[in-house]
Amino acid sequence: VKDYSKTQPQVTFINGGSGAQATTLVNPSTNFYRFNTEGGQWMVGLGKAALDKGYKKVMVIAEDYAFPYSQVQGFMAEYCRLGGKVPVKAWVPLGGKDYSSVIARIPKDVDALLVVLGGADAVNFLTQYENAGGDKPMLGGSITVSQDVLNYKGKRRDSLVGTLSAGPYADTYDGAEWKAFVADYQKHFPTSKGGFPSPSLFALVYYLNMKAALDGLEAVKGDLGGGQIKYREALSKLVLKGPTGDVKLDGNRQAVGTTFVTEVVKDAKGELSTRVLR
Repeated sequence: VKDYSKTQPQVTFINGGSGAQATTLVNPSTNFYRFNTEGGQWMVGLGKAALDKGYKKVMVIAEDYAFPYSQVQGFMAEYCRLGGKVPVKAWVPLGGKDYSSVIARIPKDVDALLVVLGGADAVNFLTQYENAGGDKPMLGGSITVSQDVLNYKGKRRDSLVGTLSAGPYADTYDGAEWKAFVADYQKHFPTSKGGFPSPSLFALVYYLNMKAALDGLEAVKGDLGGGQIKYREALSKLVLKGPTGDVKLDGNRQAVGTTFVTEVVKDAKGELSTRVLR
């Protein structure tokens, strides 16, 4: 879509949910805006947290497409600079169902696994790893500890309890704006109708980008004339009031905002969530 936007200069494009770095970092498009931080930014702090936990050597297991590349790069940039080692990486296909060959490759001498798998992929890997007797502690990508994995229907993914991760939010963050956002989400998407106990990663990033689109329109009173110049200027200057703090754009029209280092915990009702470490 970023590349397509270059062919449609009369239209303003605003990101939906992409977290890949290349969307705004590589050959950016002047009419493409992203108000969510991205996968590399989301991993800031996790490398240090892993080393603080004593994880000096880590194996990466990640899906083979742009977003996990950004997550792994963001993690390794910090982790390796501080002395951590990543001797093995396993890139697996999106939608993979058999992880036996990957599990067989896990070295005995790694301290932890960095797992950047989302949705059913994460659940399939965790199930097969548990069944194989795997006991390495895990570090999670942002999608691996999102509510759609933590509260997947069926057996609780108890193996994720204690997992360190990082991303643009934490389920149990006690900021007033975040609490209000969670309450609003729960009102509109109650668990009785298939909602999660709190918003997923995707709920947050789509919300941020939609709110930015509307705030920008409000700022120019709906004026999209003249090649949408006023609208684009308003978006570029916008300080978006988001649930986890202010978001502003850099020169590539890429969001700058808060990242959270988190840990997966289980509450009295057996629900899994993430709490803020830093």
